[in-house]
Amino acid sequence: MYIPGTKVLGFRLRKTCCLFNSMNAFALRIHKKFRAVAVFFFLCFVCAPHLTSLDTISLQNDYSKGPLYGKNLFLPFLIHYNFPSFSAKTGKQYHFTYHASLYYVQDAHYAWEGAKPANYLDERHYDTRDVLRDYESCVGELGASYAFYDAVQGGIDIRLFSYYGGFLDPLLESFHDAFKFPGGMREYFEQNRLHVNIPNVNGIKFFLDKPTVSFGDIDIWGKWTIFQNAKLSVAFFGAYKIPAGPLGGLSGSGFPDVGVGVLFDIRSTQMFTLYVNAGVVMPYNNMKSNPMFNGLLGLEIHPWSFLSFNAQMNIKTSPLVDDKIAWSWNEIYGTDFKAYSMPQANILVGVVGTYKNFRFQIYFEEDAITNQGTDLTVNFMFSHTVYFKPAILFQ
Repeated sequence: MYIPGTKVLGFRLRKTCCLFNSMNAFALRIHKKFRAVAVFFFLCFVCAPHLTSLDTISLQNDYSKGPLYGKNLFLPFLIHYNFPSFSAKTGKQYHFTYHASLYYVQDAHYAWEGAKPANYLDERHYDTRDVLRDYESCVGELGASYAFYDAVQGGIDIRLFSYYGGFLDPLLESFHDAFKFPGGMREYFEQNRLHVNIPNVNGIKFFLDKPTVSFGDIDIWGKWTIFQNAKLSVAFFGAYKIPAGPLGGLSGSGFPDVGVGVLFDIRSTQMFTLYVNAGVVMPYNNMKSNPMFNGLLGLEIHPWSFLSFNAQMNIKTSPLVDDKIAWSWNEIYGTDFKAYSMPQANILVGVVGTYKNFRFQIYFEEDAITNQGTDLTVNFMFSHTVYFKPAILFQ
């Protein structure tokens, strides 16, 4: 006896079985170290609609726009995956967002003994034995994400790195002189030069002595919002870094990374939102890189629906097991530290604006606490959200 609908049901069951067989075959090809990531994405896309508690109605008058989104561009951290700062809050189902971002980086760090470079000869003498990092950089970024369910979002980011000698050294030196800020020993070295040489015992060659342009590693990520009400959003996060960038161009590591973490949005009042991200990044290489803690503590002030003011601290531990550069901070901390083994605690200050389905962001980043960051990073980002349901995926 023919039962109406069984033909369609049988077709969909066969289609589902083929999908699960394909997923199983793919999982068997994944190295056992990466199976946890495969399980995370499987749970996100298959189980999430049944395992979440979401209240989106109570957020209709919520003006929060998310933390400042950006890549950590400090050497040696940037060759690894870094949490770019995420909001745990969910949005509408079936929305596609793309963004374009531009970073300007100015950085310099030198080896010294006492108050002068270790191999000091005379002012503006460029002895590369003393140069650890001295460069300017521009990084372009393109990213896209899609919300498959109201609780699940996946995305990808790609970048293009360029390193060069720069042109802003005189301006930065004048700024430091005007406000009596320490110049980081820039005054001893020739301006607008490029040289990077970070000695370490990890077997990673951080060296560059000429301008270069190269593509970076590719970041694939997924977010699963498991709980949301008027005051709190909680999400799990997972990421995988595809090793596409060359280490010789200081734009990639040559090996993959896996990152997992948890995200919290705490909406204390209608005007303030607190963001907390915490997770770990695990490099899979033979260079003795440390697993890295990635954390974020951010505050957003959003008095209007179209404009917010953000301040946040990005906290990350170093991937280097040890290094050969002693940083004498006896006068401040009473002990010596290894310069590139210290954790990073950078301050980001910026504004976020929205207009209809467009979002704009600008921020400034400074290594004000542990000196584990670039001298200056400026970011401009534009994003646009489109709502649609791809029939080919959901028919």
